[in-house]
Amino acid sequence: MCSHGLKDATTDETQIRAWWKRWPDANIGYPTGDLVVLDVDGAEGENLLADLELANGMLPQTQTVKTGRGRHLYFKPAGVKIRNSAGKLGKHLDIRAEGGYAILPPSIHENGGRYQWEGEAEPALLPAWIAEKCAERQGKERSKGVTGDKIPEGQRNSYLTSLAGSMRRRGMGEAAIEAALLKENQERCNPPLSDEEVRKIAHSVGRYEPAKQSNANGFMLVPLSEMMAKPDVPVEYVWEGRLAAGTVSAIVSKPKVGKSTLARGLCLAVARGEDYLGFPTRQGECIYLALEEREEDVRDDFRAMGADGSEPILVHAAAAPAEGIRSLCELVREKRPRLVVIDPLFRIARVRDENAYAETYDALGPLIDAARESGAHVMFVHHSGKGVKADPIDSPLGSTAIGGVVSTLIVLKRTEAYRTILTIQRIGQDMPETVLQFDPETKRLSVGGTREDAEIETLSDEILESLRAAGEPKTEPEITEAVEGKTKFVRRALRQLVEQGRVSREGGGRRGDPYRYRFSFSCSHYISGTREQEMQKPGYTCMNTERNLVPTLERESFLVPGTGNGDFSLFRNT
Repeated sequence: MCSHGLKDATTDETQIRAWWKRWPDANIGYPTGDLVVLDVDGAEGENLLADLELANGMLPQTQTVKTGRGRHLYFKPAGVKIRNSAGKLGKHLDIRAEGGYAILPPSIHENGGRYQWEGEAEPALLPAWIAEKCAERQGKERSKGVTGDKIPEGQRNSYLTSLAGSMRRRGMGEAAIEAALLKENQERCNPPLSDEEVRKIAHSVGRYEPAKQSNANGFMLVPLSEMMAKPDVPVEYVWEGRLAAGTVSAIVSKPKVGKSTLARGLCLAVARGEDYLGFPTRQGECIYLALEEREEDVRDDFRAMGADGSEPILVHAAAAPAEGIRSLCELVREKRPRLVVIDPLFRIARVRDENAYAETYDALGPLIDAARESGAHVMFVHHSGKGVKADPIDSPLGSTAIGGVVSTLIVLKRTEAYRTILTIQRIGQDMPETVLQFDPETKRLSVGGTREDAEIETLSDEILESLRAAGEPKTEPEITEAVEGKTKFVRRALRQLVEQGRVSREGGGRRGDPYRYRFSFSCSHYISGTREQEMQKPGYTCMNTERNLVPTLERESFLVPGTGNGDFSLFRNT
């Protein structure tokens, strides 16, 4: 639109506003040169770039823009003069440098796709192997190009690497690749590379497992018959029945319920190969990212749990790196640990709107890929939303995308009486809501009965106390009214108390003559928390002391339970 193209580029706000008023649908361009942009065009460009990385080394994490067909990778110049060019790295890999420009977000591509920033990385230094291939040549070399079928200097390495990658993806072995490259090098490269350099390319590419050849659109299609012919492979668990290797999970709860305690206890168990909450673990190295706690607190917790420092656990107790999820994915692929814990999630996942499904899923999607490729299990800790959700899958705070990302969702809850754990599994069997017992000294967790068992146990105490205080029989509706709890649990607790003989039932159970329930006196005074009716011991005689029966003792003193757990008081028989 401007008469001199990119030479008219400006940062003057007044001029920009005038242009935008005149051309409201215009895109945004950035004249390159201070930064070098690698333009990766579509699946073809991605495949070639992957081949080049195999031979020359992986690209560093850098500032990236998603384009309408591929992506732009921004780099700082490497100290050599690089001009705008196409084809030096290979077809579908172009360089935007001096003399060129790149389109910036939120511009619209001609195919309707929007340019978008990916991640928050800063531009990295341009890798030396790209700089070498794309550096401006002097004299005659500068004007060299493809002559007929000949591959000129500056394009030989990328051409042979791309050819090797294509053959490897078709399943060809290193020897066959080497023979083909040597022949192609002698016949087409001008001048040919040394045989040693060609063999190095073949060996580098041949180390990698052959992959399915993707279509031009990037999809890898496998016939169903081929898929079904593969043998069944048993699920490999990091935590038996709960956490499958190569998947992602989440622990969610409200604050101060025990998310970090559960995660650290699991880390310690996996590092030692010990059972955890009654289920076996598979021993291996663990990485624990403590992103909001002090190092001293993390250390003290592991020490209280019995860790001695010999366990293969690597701890990062500091803020997350600027690159966040991307850096973590690189770490997981590099170290391939058994278990990784992110505590908490949104200290590393940069999500502007946690309620936005697409944004949240896009931010967390790389975790799925990294876990699947490395075989590690990635677990993150996250808060639950306000109120009790009817469906536990809706428990995570924010978008339902969090529940969609994970293969296992672990939900912790806490009441005045107990804590509970339940799991929702994509792989394995769901764990019903089960009581968790916590030891504050050792920071250890253990499982009790189900929540229903705990509810009935608590309600049993309340029913007994209510009937004892009433001193007269009560009907079931009256008991239900006097005791707080779900009616179905009150009824079950009452039935159990009758079966145990701790509550007696009278009446016909008919209209006009309903069942009435009375506190059943035993030969020991009722103590809240007693589960089984005590039997009179041989040799004891009982005397009636108004409403309570107590044994007559010849001993001068005896012990009776106190109010604390395991406390007893000494009384003298006077």
